[in-house]
Amino acid sequence: MSGVVHSPDGCVYRRPPLSSSWRLIAVSVLLLAGSALTATFLPQSWDFPVTQAINAYAHRSALLDRGMHALTTRDLLQGVPFLAMIWFLWFRGEEPARRGPLVIGILAASLAGALSRGMQLVLPTHLRPLHQPSLNFVLPFGVEPDTLNHFNSFPSDHGAVYFALAMVIWQARPSLGGAAFAWATIIDFARIYEGYHFLSDVIGSLGLGLALLCLLQNARLQWAVDGVLAFEQRRRPWFYMIAFIFSYLIATLFDDVRELCRGMAAVLLRHDLFNGP
Repeated sequence: MSGVVHSPDGCVYRRPPLSSSWRLIAVSVLLLAGSALTATFLPQSWDFPVTQAINAYAHRSALLDRGMHALTTRDLLQGVPFLAMIWFLWFRGEEPARRGPLVIGILAASLAGALSRGMQLVLPTHLRPLHQPSLNFVLPFGVEPDTLNHFNSFPSDHGAVYFALAMVIWQARPSLGGAAFAWATIIDFARIYEGYHFLSDVIGSLGLGLALLCLLQNARLQWAVDGVLAFEQRRRPWFYMIAFIFSYLIATLFDDVRELCRGMAAVLLRHDLFNGP
């Protein structure tokens, strides 16, 4: 059902018409599929020339290179601004009509990040630009040559999470959402500049993030949203403690969780290897 929800403080949440949502899903899926095909079969005709054009400016200015490196390594410049906007929208009003879409958006962004990382591990797309021998990629100042050399780059997990969050923010407050989309684009451009992603990776992440968000918004998840909002009302100290931790994890793309799992897997494999069954 389409409509506009007005909150008492004057903020507006625009709920897109159902037909528009499915059109956006179709466009997002086409973006994801088209960029995947480009990344797999046509990198020389699209990804390589764009990357080489951007890479022409690398290792010329320490200021430019260090600025781009800060955008790809500092959580304060990456995920934190998006989560800060989400918290701003959360506290603009307490009515469920305002907070429900934020709950779904957080879930969609988390799933987009997990799915994009899984796709990087299993899809036979392409190596990252800085590991592609035919590109003769010039490393910007601060980039290590062995960075992220153990899996492919399609799609960008940063882009999938940040574009999904930007869409949620835009639906609640378009002016703030415009800034969020602009910042997500800047961050992913920096990752192209650093050689971590091709342009097709970023376009694919946009399609993935928006498609998952729209699908969850049209799914029958009101029971889950009601449960989260009821928990917030009944157990506020517990809710905000958990919300803080979860926000930190999303802002850092679950880096600590991945490192803990990777370390635990290494310990278990070594134990099995040296101690036998």
